[in-house]
Amino acid sequence: MQIGDIVQVENGEVKMTVYSMVNQLPEKEAGQLIENGFQEDDVLCKWFVGTTLKKQVFHQQQLQKVS
Repeated sequence: MQIGDIVQVENGEVKMTVYSMVNQLPEKEAGQLIENGFQEDDVLCKWFVGTTLKKQVFHQQQLQKVS
């Protein structure tokens, strides 16, 4: 998975853009995520709901690339 890829949660409808991997985030932000149970190779995705920007971290296994 790479930055810029379009992905979906398995069986999901919302298309999201891979924004970053946890290990590529600033040290403070990455550290907070790792303290909360995420791993360095987890993926930060962003998407819009209407005009509201949403973001969430997912394990790579949860996502599938959209062609």
